[in-house]
Amino acid sequence: MSASLTPLRETLARLDAHLAEKGLVRGEVLDVGELSRRTALAEGEVRTLLDGSGVLDDKVDDRIRGRVRALYEAYLDESGKRPADVCRDVAGRLGISDKWARSLLNGDKMPNVPDLTRLAEFFRIEEGTKFFTDPAPAVLNGALQRVVGELDGGAEDGPLLRFTLKHGVVTLALRGRRLTPRKQEALTLMLEGLLSSESEEAER
Repeated sequence: MSASLTPLRETLARLDAHLAEKGLVRGEVLDVGELSRRTALAEGEVRTLLDGSGVLDDKVDDRIRGRVRALYEAYLDESGKRPADVCRDVAGRLGISDKWARSLLNGDKMPNVPDLTRLAEFFRIEEGTKFFTDPAPAVLNGALQRVVGELDGGAEDGPLLRFTLKHGVVTLALRGRRLTPRKQEALTLMLEGLLSSESEEAER
């Protein structure tokens, strides 16, 4: 067994055990598209890893450029901003030209360590530069550990856990806070209301 796959397989085993207790299966909980977006891994890579198989070895430089581009494309899709505007924002954050920023974001150029650190900050990547450099199994394992962490929380995390499972949310960043059941219910109602409003706006 590959050393890089061992932690991921252990996490998947814990996840399956939790889901079995709740009468659920992975397909009802894990959204491959969402995991792909949050890990900057291709959906095919995510499916392969979830199936317990390894992925082809890649060069670190290719890995970094590919994940920067994936984050950039996801950011464009979510924000609705124009590529030129995002390139300008990144250029300002990194202190580089718009042209160089465009090359970095498109995966044509290799960012140096300071640039990579600032890109992690721009895209709000909690793992920092490790997100770009770690092998695919390690990145996916990090995302799945958050899911398992929610499941490990037990009954007091019920409302938020049900919300995350229902909407394919991999994690909710609560900054280490533990919410009471009443506060979780209130937060869940608020989030449900926001999602409902966005859905109604999109249909108009």
